[in-house]
Amino acid sequence: MTNARTDREHRELLGLTDASAALDRARTILHGGTPKPGDERLLALAYCMLTFGEMLKQASPGTVVQAYGGPIALRDKLAHVPHRKLNAEVLVASVERATTEILPLIQARIQDLSDVPA
Repeated sequence: MTNARTDREHRELLGLTDASAALDRARTILHGGTPKPGDERLLALAYCMLTFGEMLKQASPGTVVQAYGGPIALRDKLAHVPHRKLNAEVLVASVERATTEILPLIQARIQDLSDVPA
């Protein structure tokens, strides 16, 4: 007999799914190349990465997974940095790193949580 998914696991699943969607959107934005300062795409990219970090933070309240530390710290910075100081290269590197290092962890955890009955 398997146990049903807890409320905490359900919230984690939703947060990780939303984080994955935000990262996918950021990757889509980068298909057009690195955004330039003042480009609307740069703001959209920053918002996606802010959302990515926020969803990871919400998915792991009180128990921040070490792998999520970078995106959460970036989220904290993006929440307070003036738009004119956004650094496209930092955002692009963050998307690339999240894609290679964090996305596989998120996908594995989503799979684990999806295997638990709702």
